[in-house]
Amino acid sequence: MTEPVVLPNFESFGDQALKGLESPEEATAATQALLKEDRNAGEPVIDDPGQNHITLERGICREGAWYREAEVRELTGADEEAIAAAGSSSYKVFETLLLRGVRTVGHEFMDRKLASELLIGDREFLVMAIRRATFGNDLEFEQLPCPDCGELVDLTVPLDAIPFTHLPDPEQTEYDVPLRRGAAATVRLPTGADQAAVLAIKDGNGAKQDSEVLGRCVLRVRQADGSVTKRPAATSLSMSDRKTILKFLTDTQPGPRYADFTFVHDTCGKEVTLPISLAVLFRGM
Repeated sequence: MTEPVVLPNFESFGDQALKGLESPEEATAATQALLKEDRNAGEPVIDDPGQNHITLERGICREGAWYREAEVRELTGADEEAIAAAGSSSYKVFETLLLRGVRTVGHEFMDRKLASELLIGDREFLVMAIRRATFGNDLEFEQLPCPDCGELVDLTVPLDAIPFTHLPDPEQTEYDVPLRRGAAATVRLPTGADQAAVLAIKDGNGAKQDSEVLGRCVLRVRQADGSVTKRPAATSLSMSDRKTILKFLTDTQPGPRYADFTFVHDTCGKEVTLPISLAVLFRGM
């Protein structure tokens, strides 16, 4: 009998967070645990790849015009070798997927500079589209243990069932966030370049990583008396205001909410959380 899949406790690449992607030991262990079931089960069944053209939430701006259309392609054996060469870093694997699997955004071919400009949510949506083009729309799970009743569950999850956050106005690039004491911060949403800067901080200091995000994404702070500070030092912001801004950046970032997927187990009637990670999307590779 096949051993049940045990989902590891590690940070999903799709939780819109900017932390926790550069622990090689945890990433390797987590990936191996998730891939064990597929190694035992044999080759994946590839469905109809469907459409390879998607519309991003924000896209890129060139000379005042916004371009949101993107094209992805099915991954090949050469791409698989390149992804394997990226090693155990989830971020490097993610970047390799983008560079290999995305043909164009707007009229531009994908490269590192273009990838760094995209919102984090657009990048994650592109990876979802690459997965769909390569393996089809469905994620198949076998022998998942229900955390409430313990029964083993077989489950098919369409990618379309993963919660998705949209931007009310895709062309809005600045947002006002109310703070304490009548103040307000004007911010922009984090991009791939911001994510890379955060991950360059290797000491595991989460507060320092938060400061990096805030220092890059907070454009100005307006006090109740009307005075404005441009690019305030992140360390000068109160802890409460820092948390408020970071929550706004996370909640407003568009794209798939991989960590928020749930399903109702018919046997016990309980809602079960099933985070979708990079290892889950591309298991079997």
